[in-house]
Amino acid sequence: MSAPILAAGIAACYLGLVGFRNPARRLLDSVLVPAAMGLLATVIVVFFWFRDVGEPAYFVAQFHGAAYLWNPRILLALAVNLGTGFQFASIGFILLAAFFVLYSWNRAALPVRLPAVSIFGASSSDADHRRTMFFVWAMVAMVFITGLPETALEVSGYSGIVRFMRLHSDWFFWLRQLLQALLLLAFICVALGKSGRKMIPAMLRIPRVQYVAIAVLIPAAIAIVAPLCSYLYARVFWSAHGWGAHPSPLARSFFGLPSIADIWYFVPALVEEIAWRGYLQPRFIRRYGLVRGIFLVGVVWGAFHFCWDFKSYMTTGDVGIRLVVRLANTVCLSYVLAWLTIRSESVMPAAVAHAAYNTFLTLPSLPIHSPLWLTSLLWALAGFVLLRYFSPPPVTTVAESAIAPAPEPEPSEV
Repeated sequence: MSAPILAAGIAACYLGLVGFRNPARRLLDSVLVPAAMGLLATVIVVFFWFRDVGEPAYFVAQFHGAAYLWNPRILLALAVNLGTGFQFASIGFILLAAFFVLYSWNRAALPVRLPAVSIFGASSSDADHRRTMFFVWAMVAMVFITGLPETALEVSGYSGIVRFMRLHSDWFFWLRQLLQALLLLAFICVALGKSGRKMIPAMLRIPRVQYVAIAVLIPAAIAIVAPLCSYLYARVFWSAHGWGAHPSPLARSFFGLPSIADIWYFVPALVEEIAWRGYLQPRFIRRYGLVRGIFLVGVVWGAFHFCWDFKSYMTTGDVGIRLVVRLANTVCLSYVLAWLTIRSESVMPAAVAHAAYNTFLTLPSLPIHSPLWLTSLLWALAGFVLLRYFSPPPVTTVAESAIAPAPEPEPSEV
């Protein structure tokens, strides 16, 4: 029953970013009607499930007889308890219906566009922008396709894979991660199109050593803040209250180092950086300016993770918090990664910093991890310092300095 809603969401994303001919009719028959069908089917099925008093839901258990479901309070309780996914889908349907009315009154436009910033010598054509927004749509709305092969294997329960997984759990974990990275790379190459794929060698040029060093030092310095503060506090407390009575705090109880195996984080980070800092960033900067372009890359990067962020057991509040945390985190990181890419003219330092961030965030050998809010705040501060006091090239050339300009896009691919 959720399939029509998913299809409507994909179509709405395409319509809002890339656009169709006759947008009003497409918005109605490709988005609103399928979404309404999915929501209505869900309500009807749940209605018949809960109509049977032999298997009442916990919020209608106190009522008896077939007429209990027509009680207004019970209908409201039923709607509230249909799940977080149903609630967000309903909100999305209402917002899209309101947008449809505004569009019919010529108060809105499709596809949705932000005003471009005029940058001398760095303008982007409408065809290039359409190619860019098609890439954004693919990365946000269609990336779930990369998880289908693994899901198919899990559903089929292929005995050989299950047996290998049980006997070699560590190897299976790394093979699984490698498969996911390769599938994502293949998906990115398809989404980039022929012209975008030609840019990949320029993205992977070898950077200067100092930028790689900065890419390692910034995540390490940020990750060590909370353990260092905890260690210093423990030392002060021990000096004041435990001197001679208790052993002094041990540094290894607060600090840890990555293992050689953690180098693996570089592979998926590099795949993502090809998409965000290599392809999307110079186009957004060229069209929207430096600060706003980097901000929008961070938003798209956060939306890219949405298909893995949400679980069926999450409440409405959990979903809202996850949305805010994910977007704030990716936007804060984007300014540091953008600076590294622009100054080094390569995505390699950004991939190193991205991998180091993921490593220290999940490092099991680190007894104390920095809170996520503090980590994001420190990344934002680092980005401000880098862009303010170690500014990249002037705005007239910054759009082209990170990665060489792409050839003209091929309209037939869109």
